[in-house]
Amino acid sequence: MDRYRTPTVSLAEAYHVAQRWLTFLGAVPEQITEPADGIIELRSPGLVTRIKFDRAAVTPSAILALLHATDGEPVRRLLFSVTGFTEGAKSLGESRGFGLLDIDAIGDVHAHTTYARSLVPSEPLEPAFLHSPNPESETIEAQMNPFGPIEDASKEWVDCPRCGVTQHHSVEVCVSCGADISPRARMASAQSPLSGQAPMVAARPNLVGQPAPPATSVPRAPAGAPRLRCRTCGSHDIELQHGG
Repeated sequence: MDRYRTPTVSLAEAYHVAQRWLTFLGAVPEQITEPADGIIELRSPGLVTRIKFDRAAVTPSAILALLHATDGEPVRRLLFSVTGFTEGAKSLGESRGFGLLDIDAIGDVHAHTTYARSLVPSEPLEPAFLHSPNPESETIEAQMNPFGPIEDASKEWVDCPRCGVTQHHSVEVCVSCGADISPRARMASAQSPLSGQAPMVAARPNLVGQPAPPATSVPRAPAGAPRLRCRTCGSHDIELQHGG
């Protein structure tokens, strides 16, 4: 006999599915309690719903416990399971007018008694986890790329518009000439109305406190001309020397 089963969803996920399903039916829960470990009880007007989380199929004892808890109350009773029901539980639930429903891995609800089937809406509710990411695909992707997504390394370096030295994007003052290369200054340069001309950059004092040289236009390389970049620091400021 297969006594132990793997729950299709967690207790929190089962609660989300049950509350969503009841709300869709118009029986919005007004009171939520946890009478015992692994059990969540939701009370709507004229309806008491319990979610039973276990590692075995729900037995008649769960039905008897709900009957005892609501003895004398003029309410209908629903019981959700994440591991299904035994045949004895289904038989007892049918005879007592219970609504027995179980929840599958994608959050869909399945009815097992006459009363439960009468509640199933004519327009079905889309399963709660139908479009959730596949954990297996996420695991495979993580194994293939354990260091996270690969970012474009070219975004980490910027060229000083005055002297051309390439530096990390987090630097705000050029380490070579002291020009302002902060993101705000670069944006202002990009939005300059002087089309076809090199942007003029306001200078800040250099790192040793001396005034920086006046801003000048930066000559641009012809379109399509090859550019060199240092493999170590990423700089374009490379001097070519021709041997004799």
